[in-house]
Amino acid sequence: MRRGPAVAVALALALAGCSGGDDDDGPSAVGPSDGSTTTVASTTTTTEAPLVGQPLVVAEQGVSSFPDPFDPTATLGGYGVILQNPNPDLLASGVRVTTRILDPAGVELLVDRTLLNAVMPGQRMALGRTLIEPVVDPTQLEVTVEVTGWLRPAFPGTGLVAEGAVTEPEANGGAVTRFTVRSTWPEPEDGVDVTAVYRAADGRILAAESTTLASVPSNVDTPGQIRLLSPIPSMTSTEVFVGRGIAAQTTG
Repeated sequence: MRRGPAVAVALALALAGCSGGDDDDGPSAVGPSDGSTTTVASTTTTTEAPLVGQPLVVAEQGVSSFPDPFDPTATLGGYGVILQNPNPDLLASGVRVTTRILDPAGVELLVDRTLLNAVMPGQRMALGRTLIEPVVDPTQLEVTVEVTGWLRPAFPGTGLVAEGAVTEPEANGGAVTRFTVRSTWPEPEDGVDVTAVYRAADGRILAAESTTLASVPSNVDTPGQIRLLSPIPSMTSTEVFVGRGIAAQTTG
């Protein structure tokens, strides 16, 4: 028997209705019905590599010993180290220095550890102290320097400098070094490192001593002083080095 056109159309519609299956969720399962598209946003994170500078240089060092002027049976002394930053545009921040004092045979007599806030680009900074420990015949130093980080100064071309350094004896038998610090840094500096280096007539470093200035305002002469327990024999000149405040360890 021949099927008519009406029967064929009905059969085609029935097959089309069954082709989606029982789990067909309709148009919403395959995306918006208005022809638009959905974009998932993505973010990219980049990390800047830390700055790396040339290592600090031990430009000068010296150690000495001398009889205690108040106790002839005891020995005093001192040491000093001057560091040079060879980088013209990078500040050495958080400088950790280990100084080993040795005898002529290389035997370790004493170990000192020092933290400097910073050594400015192209500049020098010093460390050291007078010795009251019973060290016998100290003749050489072994210095190790570690820099926590390298930073660009917040205000290039500015800094702090010491002026008018004078060391003289005091009535109680000790001595004092007086100086002023002038700052061209545009902001006040707190916790500023200062070190006085004491030299003999031939330029040898005999000892050093340090202090911290609580605050150094900008463009103001700030007085400071460093006291010594006793005068240093053969000392003829004093050189005072100024570093930076504690903020240099984080902000440059």
